[in-house]
Amino acid sequence: MHTIKIRRTITTSKRAKHSERRRFLRFAQNFFAEENHLEFAVEAVLFGLLLAISAWPIVAPIVAAVSTINEFLRAGAV
Repeated sequence: MHTIKIRRTITTSKRAKHSERRRFLRFAQNFFAEENHLEFAVEAVLFGLLLAISAWPIVAPIVAAVSTINEFLRAGAV
């Protein structure tokens, strides 16, 4: 049976952390610079549509409850 040893270097200096952040920011900037803006807009609209459809079952009972409470308060005031 063979044992596999993995060695890794862990840097703890502040300079290394900043270079990792810069690398990530550079990656993100390049990714979004190459992203098609029309495709992003379509995906954002579809996400909003899915969000609205998902929220409807939560919002509808709240609206119905508020409407019922308003009708009850009006009937009690008369």
